[in-house]
Amino acid sequence: MKQSLIPFIGVTGGIGSGKSMICRIFSCLGIPIFEADKEAKIILNENEMVKKSIKKLLGNQAYTENEVYNPTWVRAKIKEDPTLIVSINSIVHPAVRQKAIQWQISQKNKPFLVYESALIHSDNKPELIEKLIVISANKEDRIKRLNMRDSLQPTDIKTIMEVQPNEETYLKQADFIIENSHNDLIWPQVEKIYKSITGLT
Repeated sequence: MKQSLIPFIGVTGGIGSGKSMICRIFSCLGIPIFEADKEAKIILNENEMVKKSIKKLLGNQAYTENEVYNPTWVRAKIKEDPTLIVSINSIVHPAVRQKAIQWQISQKNKPFLVYESALIHSDNKPELIEKLIVISANKEDRIKRLNMRDSLQPTDIKTIMEVQPNEETYLKQADFIIENSHNDLIWPQVEKIYKSITGLT
């Protein structure tokens, strides 16, 4: 008899919403994390078919002379034409999801797995994700976190926020919502979701 796969629970939200912190908490609870956005960066640099498609879409300048993906140049192109993000995602996402399935098959004896990505929402949720956790935070708090954490320029942050889904789109098909603005308590919310998914009381 074929063993059923451990279910994937999606964790998503806009840049700076706190997805990584939430996933660290789930990891401390023994839940393996598939970091889709990190895997996408690896694929963009190592998958030759993806690289070829990206160059065809954006031009050879999408990569440096050393064949390293050039996110700064790509962000500038997206700022000129925000519709490019859809085309880029259509190239990268299938490869990421294939890798996620391979990773999912390798996992054993866990109540569920987490699929972390900034780009899951009601219009593109992969079939492999059974339930979706959306991290919600107000824009001001998100920007403060990014200014403290990243080397992104304010214009880069603005561009990324503009091309990502808006809050309503993220929340439309959320099975669970974690509020993660300045004064919100995170652990009780994560614990409640964990117990709900695992059937603990």
